[in-house]
Amino acid sequence: MAASLAASCSSAPDEGADATGGTDASAERPTSELPAPNQATSSIAVPPTPATSAATATSSSTVAPEPTVSARSTDPITDADEPQEVPAGSDLYTVPDPIPDGAHGTLLRYQEVTPSVHAKSRTWRMMYLSESLAGDPIVVTGLAVVPQTPAPPGGRNIVTLTHGTTGSADRCAPSMAPGSAGELLLLGPSVVSGSIIAATDYEGMGTPGAHPYLVGVSEGRSGLDAALAARHLPDAEAGSQLGVMGYSQGGHAAMWTAQLAAEWAPELDLVGTFAGAPPTEISTIVGVALPGGSSSFIYLLVAGYAEAYGDDADPATFFTSAGLRDLDLADELCVGELFGALTDVTADAYLPGAGSEPPWTELASENDAGTTAVDAPLLIIHSAVDDTVPAVLSEIAFDRLCRLGQVVERRVPPEGTHAGAAPPAYAEAQSWMQARFGGAGPDAISNCPDGAGFVR
Repeated sequence: MAASLAASCSSAPDEGADATGGTDASAERPTSELPAPNQATSSIAVPPTPATSAATATSSSTVAPEPTVSARSTDPITDADEPQEVPAGSDLYTVPDPIPDGAHGTLLRYQEVTPSVHAKSRTWRMMYLSESLAGDPIVVTGLAVVPQTPAPPGGRNIVTLTHGTTGSADRCAPSMAPGSAGELLLLGPSVVSGSIIAATDYEGMGTPGAHPYLVGVSEGRSGLDAALAARHLPDAEAGSQLGVMGYSQGGHAAMWTAQLAAEWAPELDLVGTFAGAPPTEISTIVGVALPGGSSSFIYLLVAGYAEAYGDDADPATFFTSAGLRDLDLADELCVGELFGALTDVTADAYLPGAGSEPPWTELASENDAGTTAVDAPLLIIHSAVDDTVPAVLSEIAFDRLCRLGQVVERRVPPEGTHAGAAPPAYAEAQSWMQARFGGAGPDAISNCPDGAGFVR
């Protein structure tokens, strides 16, 4: 189990894509391919949909020349209420200095990606305002897909997508290369049905600072603010109904996005959440994942917690001097590269009791997913034979949510690896979500052990 837990929520680009999600820069960017069948893995690679689902995606024209990231602009944006369109080939990612005043979820910049990742739609990179755990204003980047079919009365529904692990380095952000953003490619049915897709890169990916990996509040704010920002893209004609979808790390993020929605984005009406193979029990994972086979996950988590919690999560209380020497790799490499670089890490990298003593136990528990019931129903799909995130983790969360009165359905397919189970899970989830939008279809049924509840 320790080896599986090692990368408990990874999502690498599809085989042959570069590690940032890109398709046009393989000569310059390291790749992160799927491992050989018997090779240990610390990542989920979500395959792209068939050509009919991404009919217009190509490998060479989806990404502008590689931008400079993690920098501040000397040409500040002065009015956050008026987003700027960035011409194709120009840099969207440089952070304005100072960061403009404005509400979280304010769209700052947008740039069209051509061709769009889905037919009959327009795809946009975007930069928007959000807020760090400390309450400081930050900018976050992401992608959005806006259908070009007529909007229905009341506006288009919004699906916010929280992606699986690609790494924490800026160049690993999915928006850097939309044509290889595997999970986004799987959402073709949602685009066809007329929904806007808002896909966050997460805090610290594509922008300065480390990514607060598996920090629930950071993930949730990034996801909600992406949905708020996407409403202001050209021809969005967005309504207020929101669905949340994510797999692996994205499943954890989806549950946190739902948990924060009522307070953080009350103008949105959350109708349902899909969490695929979610690593819900961070405290359990950290407690059993050391030392073997888990280095990529542990390094990402410790670096992310240090970013989010500062002195309260000092890596020197987790790693020995030998372990600390490799910590910077977590913010430099994409997930496949990181796994390869840390293959030889041994128990000597960790202090005695690392992961099982304060402050790490408390911080991990704070970020467990599914600790609060929300009004909207939740669908969990988790393969019984998941080889990366053990299904028992979502079972623990499911039982807890049932006791809290959450309307939750957990489906456990008997087959499918972590990566292999993702496409059918997304297909099921999109059918389920469309039933939530507009009130059509069967009610969301809870399959809690006591048979309680079905509503909405």
